[in-house]
Amino acid sequence: MPELPEVETTVRDLRPHLIGRTIQRARVTWERTVAQPNAKQFMRAIVGYKIIGINRRGKYLVFELERPQTTDHRRRTTDDGRNLRESAAAYQITNQKHVPNEREGSQIKNHKFLLVHLRMTGQFGFHEPRVKRDKHQHVHLLLDDGRELRFHDFRKFGRWWLVDNPAQVVGKLGPEPLEMSKREFLKRLRARRGHIKPLLLNQTFVAGVGNIYADESLWYAKIHPLRDATTLTDKEASDLYNAIRRVFRKAIGVGGTSFDATYKRINGQSGEFQEDLRVVGRAGEPCHRCGTPIVKTVVGQRGTYYCPMCQRV
Repeated sequence: MPELPEVETTVRDLRPHLIGRTIQRARVTWERTVAQPNAKQFMRAIVGYKIIGINRRGKYLVFELERPQTTDHRRRTTDDGRNLRESAAAYQITNQKHVPNEREGSQIKNHKFLLVHLRMTGQFGFHEPRVKRDKHQHVHLLLDDGRELRFHDFRKFGRWWLVDNPAQVVGKLGPEPLEMSKREFLKRLRARRGHIKPLLLNQTFVAGVGNIYADESLWYAKIHPLRDATTLTDKEASDLYNAIRRVFRKAIGVGGTSFDATYKRINGQSGEFQEDLRVVGRAGEPCHRCGTPIVKTVVGQRGTYYCPMCQRV
């Protein structure tokens, strides 16, 4: 499943292609892909919106949309302006800040947010409209430059939301590892109980960490995935905080992790972080630190890799 580095890479790859583009037509061929509103409403509602920002919150892509709407200034209420400001403020944009311009001449800006979760196999691609649709391409957005943005999802788990306020979808997510301070991480850790790996996967605790990067971070910090969070010393907690940030920065720098075709970049290239994995996918191979064979087990119903020598319970 694409995690924070893969989603961040997708956001960065999409921006040059989509910022400033207007959606002229929408088509949904697998209705469950659209979680909110229903597919028919989505296809009508999104037409005419310009994409003015693409960002990320945890593992969600967040597209900021606007559509000019002519109105009488005298009928414009203060509540309308407040709602726009509250909607923008509800989503703390990670990579760029955009405050909606509420009024230009006789027009106001009608804002919406499109959120997409790739889940296991979701991918974006650009195609000419005349290119035959692949049966696994479930959402098509025709852009004003003549191209179609298509969402390919073999497993059909990916989901789209078109909402007025992104907090409706991402409001319960915890802070992000690259955004929060070490002090905040330790404070949140001290307030939790349970095994450390499932805690890292809990998106309300920290947003964006998935199975791959949890295992890699725990290896760097020399912490067993079944350690209880309450047993970590301040040094171990600090080491884990640093390890998560280190792993994320390295992975983002090389375009994420590609084990197979389930994750590829917009240009069709694979990420490169799989070449630098220390434990994931290396069961039986020697630990890069001590030479002990890497072990694979199951923690919280997730395949888990660790070094039994470096990462003791």
